[in-house]
Amino acid sequence: MLKKLFFTFLMVLLSLVSMKAQRILVIDADGDPVPYAAVTTEDGKLIGTTDINGVFENTTENTVLCLSQVAYKPLTVNLAEVVDGVVRMEDAEFTLPDVVVKPKELLYVQTYYRVTYIDEEGPLYYRAGVIDNTYEFAKEKIDIKEKSISAANSGILKFALNSIAGHMIKNRCKLQNKSIYQKVNSNQGNWAKVSVATDSTGRQVISDSESVLGYINEDKESSTRTVSFNEWLFFKRLNIANETNEKKKEKKQAELDVQEQNSEHSYFEIYRMDENGHSSIGDFVMQQSLDIGVFKRTKKKYILIIESFATETAYIDKKEFKQTRKDNDVDKSYEDLLRYEKAHSIPPLAPHLRVQIDKLFEK
Repeated sequence: MLKKLFFTFLMVLLSLVSMKAQRILVIDADGDPVPYAAVTTEDGKLIGTTDINGVFENTTENTVLCLSQVAYKPLTVNLAEVVDGVVRMEDAEFTLPDVVVKPKELLYVQTYYRVTYIDEEGPLYYRAGVIDNTYEFAKEKIDIKEKSISAANSGILKFALNSIAGHMIKNRCKLQNKSIYQKVNSNQGNWAKVSVATDSTGRQVISDSESVLGYINEDKESSTRTVSFNEWLFFKRLNIANETNEKKKEKKQAELDVQEQNSEHSYFEIYRMDENGHSSIGDFVMQQSLDIGVFKRTKKKYILIIESFATETAYIDKKEFKQTRKDNDVDKSYEDLLRYEKAHSIPPLAPHLRVQIDKLFEK
């Protein structure tokens, strides 16, 4: 009897240890990895993210994980029900209407964006809004106009993150002249020795002399190109490669190695492409950037998620531009933004995160 009880206890213990260190692979409907999915608890507390290969090492005691990624439907996973360590996420139902190209002087793209700050206590800051992007072809100039609202669990945090997020939004959520894909392809061989090669699955692999930096997937059926990219790792390598003094290079290497332990920045984007594989400035669909770090004062790990979605694209003249600006010159309330998300089929936040964010605005 004692041997039987001991054996049962041992099996339960081994099961718990195995669960605590369980490794999961997150893939999509086509079997491709889902990179940079945020992993939280059921009450919104940050656990971590999947890596560029869709892998997450669960070293916590949590047996239920909540996964969120801009291009997929939020998913709650009970690890006890996971088969062979593989979890599958469904594509988000977000599509951008086709645009008829006309010979007009301006390109107008309206984007909706969300910024979420989550740490080990849960979501502490949220900002959402609409940006009107206008690109003038002759001058290659982008003009932006933003309307947004934000909330946080403290006034100091709101002030600090509004300042930080404001700068990042202008760089990440406005219409970009060149996508990561275009930048990588136009700088091959010169951009820290970055190269792009096609693997056996048809996926293009972005890498340097040391490791894989990202992937490019082209779906001809949906005419879209998806790019995932470890921007932090790339710029770390670029900074070191640009240093010619060997002693300074070693010092910089050591400093960045230490910084890497508490920092990470990744990028994910989707663009439309034509039958020849070309994408223009007006083909932006959606993007996500993740900044991961450790807050110095509290020593808590955090993640700053910026998502943006193109909701309207049109070629217009300057007269139409003035009318467009007039029509969109309104402040947005939290309720307005929720209605906007629904009207434009913006992929929803995970339900448990939305509940926590509702509470921020209730305060």
